[in-house]
Amino acid sequence: MKKILCRVKSFMTFDFPLQADFIKAEFATIQCKNLADLPEWSTTATRQKLISNYWFTYVVRHFTVIFGLSALTALLINGVGNQLNLYLLGLITSALISYPVLYLFHYRPYFNSLFLPRLEVFKEVYERKQVEHLEKCKQAQLSNLSLALIYYVFDKTSSINMLKCTDQDAGLLMKLYGVDKGSLKKNLELILGKKQKLQPRKYTEIQNRFNEAYTFFEELEFPKGIQLLKDLEAKFHSIAI
Repeated sequence: MKKILCRVKSFMTFDFPLQADFIKAEFATIQCKNLADLPEWSTTATRQKLISNYWFTYVVRHFTVIFGLSALTALLINGVGNQLNLYLLGLITSALISYPVLYLFHYRPYFNSLFLPRLEVFKEVYERKQVEHLEKCKQAQLSNLSLALIYYVFDKTSSINMLKCTDQDAGLLMKLYGVDKGSLKKNLELILGKKQKLQPRKYTEIQNRFNEAYTFFEELEFPKGIQLLKDLEAKFHSIAI
């Protein structure tokens, strides 16, 4: 009962759409729902939708209930009798006067000072979390050369032996790994193409990528793959300056 009374009070005082938890939950719900329907949906679109909800749902609903209860109370106390037209005229006049007053001294100030600033904060927090999530994914993902090395090993150990330095093969790896096709093709050329002299810095970088691939196959407990990598790495070692 107490919870119901608190909700009624929150509604009557127009407190509920201004609460930080409510705005945060609504933002997340609208963003996730619309992303599922439209992958291109943006946080700016969610912001605009929440602003529209404020004016065309929360404000309209609040004013309708408040004014409707007032009109009903007046009707029960005074009655209408034979003055229905006069009563309706008074009702319309009261509404035309009441709404601008509530707009100027209640709805608009609360929108500018509470609702909109909190909405902007949650929008920025949501965007920052998305960026942080993508950064974590990038950090967790192996480099493009390491991915190409791993695929090279699987290609050899499975006796497929179809991997080449072509756009088609790079395209297949792009579909598999979801990374840049051009970068994958360059790495395939580095692995499968004619070996050229390597500067110490470039060789060190390649060694690091081999180490990433070694770690992958060690965790996979795949010694045959590790041996293939060692054989391939030896070719790079022989041309290092």
